[in-house]
Amino acid sequence: MTSEQQPTPGQRVERLRRAAGLSRERLAGLCGLSPTTVKFIENGRRSLTLRAAQQLAPHLGVRDLGDLFGPEVALSLDGRASHPAVNDVRRALTAWHITIDGEPESTDYLRGAVDSAWQTWHTSRHQRTAAGEILPGLLDATQRATRLHNGDDRRASLTLLAQAYHLAQAYLAWHGDREMVWLTVDRGMTAALDADDPLAIAQASWYAAHLLRAVGRGDEALDRLRQARGLIEPRVADGGTEWAEMLADLHLCAALTRARTGDQGAWSDWDAARTVVDRALPDGFVGLRTRVSRPLVDVYAVMCAVDLGDPDEAQRRAHALDPASIPSTERRGRHFVELARSADLEGAREATLHLLGRAEATSPETVRYSPVAQDMVTRLCREAPAAIRAEAVDLARRIGATDL
Repeated sequence: MTSEQQPTPGQRVERLRRAAGLSRERLAGLCGLSPTTVKFIENGRRSLTLRAAQQLAPHLGVRDLGDLFGPEVALSLDGRASHPAVNDVRRALTAWHITIDGEPESTDYLRGAVDSAWQTWHTSRHQRTAAGEILPGLLDATQRATRLHNGDDRRASLTLLAQAYHLAQAYLAWHGDREMVWLTVDRGMTAALDADDPLAIAQASWYAAHLLRAVGRGDEALDRLRQARGLIEPRVADGGTEWAEMLADLHLCAALTRARTGDQGAWSDWDAARTVVDRALPDGFVGLRTRVSRPLVDVYAVMCAVDLGDPDEAQRRAHALDPASIPSTERRGRHFVELARSADLEGAREATLHLLGRAEATSPETVRYSPVAQDMVTRLCREAPAAIRAEAVDLARRIGATDL
């Protein structure tokens, strides 16, 4: 067989899946992808990324990724863009303070610093660059505080340290350093447990669930979320808005986790989140760090519909949602990427390119570092009609797409 006759990576996935006696739905559930994603990989409408290949391989009996990509495909470990501040954040995460002295920052100061960092993340158009500048100092200050404070101040410092680790996880998630992401999850959970703060533990569980889902451990993610809801639900009726905010966020995370595995039960969790927001949070409420709000609930509805492979439902859900109402520049950029994914599902390349352009205009780094956005832009450069191909290539150059 000549190189021109070699099966595509998608065809290899399909052959191996059939040989293993797996349906698309079953394979998707095992590896943490949606059935639509598996379908589109097989029929060539979506590229087989290295990350997806790593998720699929164990369930297809593959030990050498060459069995999926073929002998003619070279895999580069440097193909995914990495932010220039990653090394500074890595050093801050692994700068163990063996000895420590001096006076710690006050918990009030640290709370303001953490809140300001999250506000910057949600309002900056270049949130990863801004976070990369903030994180090393924030991690150092909160780490020092937990060592130097005692009693209630130490517990408060541990809760704030957990939040600093969560921001580090958000920053690192798209930069290809999975070991560091696992470190932030573990450290964040440890700090929250040491603080013995139910809200902090639930928040750490939310972040852990996102990583577990991303590596194909969706069932574990849902279990962690159920446990976290058990901490929060009894306190919602008599607690402040932060308890209802956390409960809604846990339901939204569960909804997305189910949708990523093709489980229509996602809508039950999404509806539970909407009920909590409508009944327990005041009009106009926006969570400072989570951005939980009525518009965010609608954003998740679009995401769930896309992951469930239903572009018509995604467009219906998006129809009444004004992107300007989304209370986070980063989430607004990701919303445009989700709408682009919906258009991509339907093969509407002009609309896909238009929406990716809006995402880039809203939050350039969301497109530059998002694997799914990079994949769509790369495919548009190869497959788009000639009338828009030059525009696609120009967008690819602006966001640093390397796989051209």
